[in-house]
Amino acid sequence: MLRVCATCFDRLEVQEAFEYKCLDINKFMNDERYDEALACLDAFEQENRHRDHDGWLARSVASEREFILYEAGRYEEALQACEAVARLGFENVTDRWSNGSAKALNLQALGRHREALETFEEAFSHQDPRYASAIPYYLPTLVELSENVGQPVDEKWRRVAEAGAEDFAVEMPVRDSLGESMRALAEMTRGMPSKREREWKATHGGGAGTDAT
Repeated sequence: MLRVCATCFDRLEVQEAFEYKCLDINKFMNDERYDEALACLDAFEQENRHRDHDGWLARSVASEREFILYEAGRYEEALQACEAVARLGFENVTDRWSNGSAKALNLQALGRHREALETFEEAFSHQDPRYASAIPYYLPTLVELSENVGQPVDEKWRRVAEAGAEDFAVEMPVRDSLGESMRALAEMTRGMPSKREREWKATHGGGAGTDAT
């Protein structure tokens, strides 16, 4: 039987409850009832704020709010939500990348393409080898944002992409441009177990573990 402290138990319960609440929120969003989705989200946070000991719920709610506002086409408000997420801090580097990507997509939707690229590149410049397996997932965004300002992907990102390939024990695809190589790498590694997952499986002799992303 798994034993956890009261604080950890609260987080586990809140995480599970939040996952179920997101199903209700998604139903509102599917019907384009965005204000109701936001109200549902805010009510859940209010009801569970006293159990948010480490800020996980506040960060998750802020991120979900940004997503709802983006889907609603309320890009200026979504940008404000991105800033709220950043003020709450990031648990790991992939949270920073996700926030940078979200902010960039809102800026892009507002036609602020140069600012969108700069915003994403700033976030993506924070690298941590422990999360190299997440790199390929974000490469298509980098390529798209670069194309939107009419320039190829900066060569400074080649080594980052290669680090992502190394984590999957694959060769960086060779294409006509760095951007095309990045897109090919993202496609190649989709669903592929990373080095960490393979090592976990070899050590435990069971199914692959999950990288923290």
